[in-house]
Amino acid sequence: MKAVAVMNFLRCQRMYDDLPAPQQPFLEHTKELVKLVKECGVKNTFLLEYDAVVNKEYQELLRENQDDKTELGLWYEIVRQLTDKAGLPWRGEQEKNWDWHIVPGFSMAYTNEERERLLDIAMEDFKSAFGYYPKTLAAWQMDTHTLDYAYNKYGIEVAAICRDQVNCDAYTLVGGYFSGGYYPSKKNIFTPAQNSENQIDVPVLRLLGPDPVHNYDNDKYLKNYEWHNEPFTLEAGWPIAKDEDRVRWFFDTYYKNESLGFAFTQIGQENPFCRHDVIPTLKMHIDILKKEYSDVQFVKMSEAGELFKKHYDSTPATSVCALNDWDTGEKIQSVYYDCKNYVANLFRCGENIFLRAFYLFDENFEDHYLNTPCETWFAVNENLPLADTINREGNEGALIDNSGEEFTVEKTKNGVLKAAWQDKSVVFEEDTITFTKCGFAIDLKGAAPTVQVVDNDVIFEYKGKKYAVSANMKPEINEETLVFKPRCSKIKLTFKRF
Repeated sequence: MKAVAVMNFLRCQRMYDDLPAPQQPFLEHTKELVKLVKECGVKNTFLLEYDAVVNKEYQELLRENQDDKTELGLWYEIVRQLTDKAGLPWRGEQEKNWDWHIVPGFSMAYTNEERERLLDIAMEDFKSAFGYYPKTLAAWQMDTHTLDYAYNKYGIEVAAICRDQVNCDAYTLVGGYFSGGYYPSKKNIFTPAQNSENQIDVPVLRLLGPDPVHNYDNDKYLKNYEWHNEPFTLEAGWPIAKDEDRVRWFFDTYYKNESLGFAFTQIGQENPFCRHDVIPTLKMHIDILKKEYSDVQFVKMSEAGELFKKHYDSTPATSVCALNDWDTGEKIQSVYYDCKNYVANLFRCGENIFLRAFYLFDENFEDHYLNTPCETWFAVNENLPLADTINREGNEGALIDNSGEEFTVEKTKNGVLKAAWQDKSVVFEEDTITFTKCGFAIDLKGAAPTVQVVDNDVIFEYKGKKYAVSANMKPEINEETLVFKPRCSKIKLTFKRF
């Protein structure tokens, strides 16, 4: 399955101090977006923030232009009109009706009873405006209780949250399922469930077209590109998304390279980016997809969820494979392998082939805000770290080889991805990772988990949760490096949760 969702989300609050009247520029830009998707004739989704849901001008515009190709859904950030109607105090800046901080702008800032009250009001007012409950619920951040409640009471078909990012805006999300979709744990929206009885049966997708090379470390590997302080995504407001060659690189990476069966992303932008010449950029994206990627179907966001549920009863293994780099050409490769048990990012740069990010998923690792409100302006979603190069003093992740050889990737059977170079390889399967004729060494400098070796197990403990990597050999800790020496032709890793 190869699909893309044209997804734009709509606010009518003032977002930047240097914009004129708080509402009119966003509304005029929304009219242009509506006109564009109609002219292009593609399925599309508009997600409305609550202030737009209850705004008469937005209601009239969207009702007048409603057709079977356009879906309306809910962009679920908390604005002052919503807290006022729920009888809750507004904890944002008093002169503003919208605030980008977690408190008060996102659902995890509230108690579970308040979360339900806020969502009920948003859903009922959406239905009052448009005649039905939305099937798509999305936000940069969302708590687990809200998602479970929205699914069980309102039957939403799909949810979406922000891509992985660190110390950006008011939230960090790290170690998540990179792209595609997953069924989250009932205890953690950010963690795929391992068992059907513990999963919320609504797919969660990641926003909005992250770059598998540069999204993780931002500008660390850039050599030629001049815009360093920006998200590396397909969002139409950013410079990277305005270059046709780079856009084709994105689409090749997602849709032509190996995906293991489910290739999906979104294109679009939030309407406050009306200053960033979004309309011609989004039209360019749509035109390229229509003309050059005919096997990619345009879908509404809810249809993406329906298709996902039709094909998968549990979280599938998927991959995103960038076999070259739009900035430096052939010198960098980045492959993400996701499944219900772990995420691993195989990376080649310079002489090294290594796992840049390696996280275990455990359905019993609770969302930090599962039953307790977030009381800070900043929130964190995370999974259980095994290796990474972004949150540690060490910078080598999990080193596999230093030959610098280019690798190839192939699907060897359902859910299995093999990366190979020379006579060496790494094979990713849902339950195991196998290294052939190469070692494996995790850089522990600055590692947050405590680590100990017991027989063939490496036992990690992070924020009160124990988990382990088990090998077919006894590993060693040399200074601040965990070493799996290739005493035999293959090193096979499996995972344990306690």
